[in-house]
Amino acid sequence: MINDYKQITIFSVAIPSIASPTAIIVIVLLTDNHLYSVQQQATTAVLVPVVIVITLFLLLAANSVPQKIGEYGITVISKVMGLILSAYAIQSILVGIKDFVVVLH
Repeated sequence: MINDYKQITIFSVAIPSIASPTAIIVIVLLTDNHLYSVQQQATTAVLVPVVIVITLFLLLAANSVPQKIGEYGITVISKVMGLILSAYAIQSILVGIKDFVVVLH
């Protein structure tokens, strides 16, 4: 049996979480003219670029992580992230099934 620890699985969790439809709708809702004052909307408008810059620095800093944790560290993190992603997917499926059953009743 050959163990190929160099196979790293890529999870596309980061980018959809940053620019997801949910994130976009939150910004749209937080800038609703009928619910929020101009000052509150300005605060939202200032915080969005701040969050984008922080995210940029975190993503740029991520380039140095593989050198610090090594090949086996990447493998371990990859396996743990796969487990977390699987749990999240199962949770989403179960919530969808539950909501579907509730609608039927």
